[in-house]
Amino acid sequence: MFLRSISTSASSCLAIRRALHSSTVWSAAEPKNVESSNPGKPQTQARKTEQQQQQQPDPSAPKETTQEEENIEYIGNTRFPRPRIKPRKTITPGQAIGQSQPAEDIKRVSIKEKAEQTWRNILSPEKNLENRAKIIGEIGESYFQNILDLRKNGAKLFTAPSHLIPANKAKFLPNIEGKTLSGKNVDVAALCRGKTTLLTIEFVKFAEKHTMSYIDVFEKTFTEGNKAQVVQVNVEENYAKGLVLRLSLPYVRRGIPKHRHDGYVVHYGAVDSIKKMLGIANPLIGYAFLVDSKTRVRWYANGEAASEESETMVDLARQLLQKR
Repeated sequence: MFLRSISTSASSCLAIRRALHSSTVWSAAEPKNVESSNPGKPQTQARKTEQQQQQQPDPSAPKETTQEEENIEYIGNTRFPRPRIKPRKTITPGQAIGQSQPAEDIKRVSIKEKAEQTWRNILSPEKNLENRAKIIGEIGESYFQNILDLRKNGAKLFTAPSHLIPANKAKFLPNIEGKTLSGKNVDVAALCRGKTTLLTIEFVKFAEKHTMSYIDVFEKTFTEGNKAQVVQVNVEENYAKGLVLRLSLPYVRRGIPKHRHDGYVVHYGAVDSIKKMLGIANPLIGYAFLVDSKTRVRWYANGEAASEESETMVDLARQLLQKR
């Protein structure tokens, strides 16, 4: 009896060892990343890690670039994009420029009203969005963009028209407030009223030679009588440069003949709306306008005057003097 129980226990132990050995062999032959037989269960963590590694781009592989990125030029070895030359936005020579109403018919806004309107604009979400869009639009219109425009296209937007704008189609000169070299606060529109006027506008010193090419010819031709005059406007939009200009006004007075001090107007501040109305596309260029006695803009030119443009200006000014 005793021997029978020992043999039974030995056979059971042998069966257990065989079972353990078979399970070990099966687990060794089984792959490590076997997915679950249940399709509803998620993938294992090892499988997810493998897929993430496959999705990650190879840093050594060349990067795909769009057409716009391929056309970008950078400054030297930096990643700063080089400014691009934008196409010029010029007016059609001979089209009417200015505003639809005379300057005296437009209501003047007092300093108190301007301050109140400014405060209302600050609190208005619509005005804030408009100002934001304006700032974004001005980002590309930089000083360097104007320089690149000069280098590529030259200091002339177009050749001046050879005829006057008809009186019934001409628009009126927008007003510019300023101070003359003689110390008087004036409105440029009021200064031009009643006389045939050659009005020149310049924003930088570089443009002075452009405007003087018209002024010299005009003054030599119309030296006698008080029917014709020259009004030269110097606009400084930058606040810091405006301080420098104020300090250097004594030197400016020395360089301008005394008989022209009452017609030399200095304006400080931005004139964006006036530039749009008068077709001033590049402020680095000088501009000249013939204004009749009713402050209507009848002719205009830009850049340095060509010989044909100077002759045209004189002939058209004589026509305006005869029609007064």
